[in-house]
Amino acid sequence: MKTALRFGSLVLLLLLGLAYGQSSRDRSKDRETIIALEQEWLHAHDAATLDRILASDFVHVVPADLFLNKQQHIDWVVAHPEPKDRHTKFDKLSVRLYGDVGIVNGSVIATDENGEELDRTMFTDVFVFRGDRWQAVNAQENQVRPLGEQRH
Repeated sequence: MKTALRFGSLVLLLLLGLAYGQSSRDRSKDRETIIALEQEWLHAHDAATLDRILASDFVHVVPADLFLNKQQHIDWVVAHPEPKDRHTKFDKLSVRLYGDVGIVNGSVIATDENGEELDRTMFTDVFVFRGDRWQAVNAQENQVRPLGEQRH
């Protein structure tokens, strides 16, 4: 009985410590960190930066009916750099935090050198706080089509 009581007390202290650890992080700082990672990721074209931002279990869902793992995503980005006259920026960006999970919804606009819109995508990225840092574990984009446009 004493052993069970001690074990229960230890578990309770451990859970309280974990809860305190999560609540001791500054949510506004977490949000700023995730936004900064999104900005960096949007313009990253090198393997080292992507390796740091993406978690080892990262999955990228792409419209070609594929699930890319971290290395496949990195290889694709490095092999297909954006043209110098193509510029991307966030149009909308929303971060929601749920403890150690951050969900980012937004849209990216790509423009040419004259500022003409080339395309627009909507996305959802999921970040997880592990090992004292935020990393992306999932990404998915969908190209925006004008309302009423038929899919063939």
